[in-house]
Amino acid sequence: MSAITHTAIPEAQAAGELPPYSHELAWPGHLAPFKVVDDGTQGDPYEHYAWMRENAPVLRAHSPASDVWFISRFDDVRKAMRAPKIFSSQVVDPVPLTFLTLFDAPNHTRLRQVVAQAFTPKAIARFEGRVRENAHKYLDAMIAKGGGDAVEDFAIPLSMSTISALLDVPAADFEKMKFWSDETFSYFGRLARNAPGTGTDEQSTFEFFAYLKETMERLYREENDSVGGHIARMWKDGLLSEKEAKELCAFVFVAGHDTTTILLANAFRIYSEQPGLLARIRETPADADAFVEELARFRGTVQRASRITTEEVEVAGVTIPKGAIVRLLPAAANHDDAKYPDGGRFDIDRDASGHLGFGHGVHSCLGSPLARLETRVTVELLAEKLGSIKLDPNKPITYVRGNNLTNSGPETLHVELETSNG
Repeated sequence: MSAITHTAIPEAQAAGELPPYSHELAWPGHLAPFKVVDDGTQGDPYEHYAWMRENAPVLRAHSPASDVWFISRFDDVRKAMRAPKIFSSQVVDPVPLTFLTLFDAPNHTRLRQVVAQAFTPKAIARFEGRVRENAHKYLDAMIAKGGGDAVEDFAIPLSMSTISALLDVPAADFEKMKFWSDETFSYFGRLARNAPGTGTDEQSTFEFFAYLKETMERLYREENDSVGGHIARMWKDGLLSEKEAKELCAFVFVAGHDTTTILLANAFRIYSEQPGLLARIRETPADADAFVEELARFRGTVQRASRITTEEVEVAGVTIPKGAIVRLLPAAANHDDAKYPDGGRFDIDRDASGHLGFGHGVHSCLGSPLARLETRVTVELLAEKLGSIKLDPNKPITYVRGNNLTNSGPETLHVELETSNG
């Protein structure tokens, strides 16, 4: 048995028994027991996480398919992310889709290398001008109206226009591309995470794949130097199958905008909660980098990273059996006071280094340079143009819900905006 920590095994565990289920624990009255699939109570899950870190750092939850084990403390999550041979990412075998998060080495290494060169900081820097131009356009439209939905009016169009440019996949019809992207993410969750799905996600996903195939055919003919063109050449040269090429392109598109959308919306939220930061970033734009890192720690997008144990393993005194489905909780880990004192507070002056907001280890986020760029540009621009960001009191935040909550954050975030000169 592998041991991730050296905490003493509780008596129940020593007797060979499994710990109680989440719904059998004495949760505080205002918190519903933590579940595998969200029922609407886990959209803003940080109170759940705090209770879990303190009372059930390895939490067993029931689902119709299998038990699921949630790990919430920083050291435990980080160690598990660094132990891919024990905590395998290949939770479904054979792997149904060419999504990097579903593979272990050697296939993960091979596929990651296909797109890695496009996501270096140097390569991403070429897109800053376009990101800034689009961010100005979307924010100016919101300012003209006195505000709006930071998700629908700013974060989605900015993140989708950016990833579309990177892949050179036309996204003139944002609604259609967003629908396909959401349906593909749902289909992925249903195949790989025992999520419920939408009923139409398979058909929509294959329509998306067909569209991407046509696009890659065009990019290949044009000898296009975008990421999409690179994937197309790998396919035509026989280094990727057609299936791999279509699905890898879809993965880059979905992963490249979905996570960033939530991070961008959360930047608006932080400014509404700490209005003094607008003047600070306006006066000292270099502090935007610290804002971005603390934002990724404090309200990062990825809530759950799925793994399966290849052998029996002990974590925080709890023995997790071989073949167990595990969800690592990086967002919970990032609030762990043992790593970040007063971790439930956004503090731009804190040392946020080492946070898990963009993952860790071999599966660290490939697109993190792009997400950081888009978020930094947004943080700078909001400070440059605005004197006040307030949440709309008549339209409370709604959260992404249901499915399996790999990503979680605002689904709508309505704000009222005032320019810095009134």
